Amino acid sequence: MADAFYDDATVQCPYPHYAALRANDPAHRLAGEDVYLVTRHADCEAVLAQPEVFSSKAGPGLRQRELMSTAKAPLDAGYRVVRTLLTNDPPSHTRYRKLVAKAFTARRIAGLEPKIRTVVDDLVDALPAEGRVDLVRDLAQPLPLIVIADFLGVPRSDLDVFQKWSDDAAEVLGGTLTEQRSRECHQSLQELLGYFDERIAERRLQPSDDFLGLLLEARAADERPLQTEEMLAISYVTLVAGNETTVNLLSSLLLLLLRHPDQLARIRTDRSLIPAAVEEALRLEAPVQGSVRLATRDTEVAGTPVPKGSRLLVVAGAANRDPAVFTEPDRFDLDRGNSRSHLSFGKGIHFCLGAALSRLEATVALEHLLDRVERIELDPAFQPRYADNAVLRSLLSLPVDVTKARA
Repeated sequence: MADAFYDDATVQCPYPHYAALRANDPAHRLAGEDVYLVTRHADCEAVLAQPEVFSSKAGPGLRQRELMSTAKAPLDAGYRVVRTLLTNDPPSHTRYRKLVAKAFTARRIAGLEPKIRTVVDDLVDALPAEGRVDLVRDLAQPLPLIVIADFLGVPRSDLDVFQKWSDDAAEVLGGTLTEQRSRECHQSLQELLGYFDERIAERRLQPSDDFLGLLLEARAADERPLQTEEMLAISYVTLVAGNETTVNLLSSLLLLLLRHPDQLARIRTDRSLIPAAVEEALRLEAPVQGSVRLATRDTEVAGTPVPKGSRLLVVAGAANRDPAVFTEPDRFDLDRGNSRSHLSFGKGIHFCLGAALSRLEATVALEHLLDRVERIELDPAFQPRYADNAVLRSLLSLPVDVTKARA
């Protein structure tokens, strides 16, 4: 029996489904699976705050365990993805977090701003002076990929293959892969890890101050240095998390503003409102709709028994619209006082290390777009379509008509 969670109608607009679950079945077990959807804000916070009960060692995808148990042959041997940040628990997670956090200090992220502004200007320069553009294809997708490639320290000439590797890795999260597609994504991952292995070997011969170079030099008191397979896994996670989520944030931010021209007009007049718009976009359209946890013992959530070994999807996309926390939760409101109570970047020990970078990219992109494009109008016939992925909220296109400001 299929569950409505995976239906195309739900993937395209999950929020009515989330609302029904919050009200009637806040720890809903997916039909035929050992996955529970946690949809109330308080329950999501409680799960995220108890890593000893709800482990992150659940794997990234919802259905990968069942999928590979039915495979006719094992996956080819190759690079092993060790648990580092996203799918790990203390004390091992604590070590990785301590070593990697040095690359995401406030000072280091702030130092990226001039380069981000240059990238945005280059992308806006490439837009026609007047006419039709696709803001997903022409801005939201290339910006984060370029930024994360520069951050990692890989050449921009490799962006196309990086995009493929990132997209394939992201597809695994959605839970709807066929066996064949799962194998293709596994091969893509092997190629990605092999690529990073070669780049890290280069850094051993010629040190650098990019992310890969920092991983080689990362040290902390009483902690052993990172091994190669650990650096490969961290690089892989950084690419996917730093690219896909920011693409989704920027796409959603632009669509929300175009659908609320009164709010867009306010921001054109007062750029200090941009951070509020970014937080509302994060709240209303969580780039990653949920994160997976594994019950380490028999427990319960929202009064529902959850047996040991069950997986839980902590649905940030549902928690972020919980009326118990947010007044008129479905409304885009630049004056909302508690937008940052959203769970789109997680909470607790797994709060997203790249949150500041993602916010910075979205802020700079919107500032420069409004500075240099005086007219942005959504195609009145546009009906948004999202990728067939129940976890990643990925807008496929955003066609608009633009007129650039005169120099």
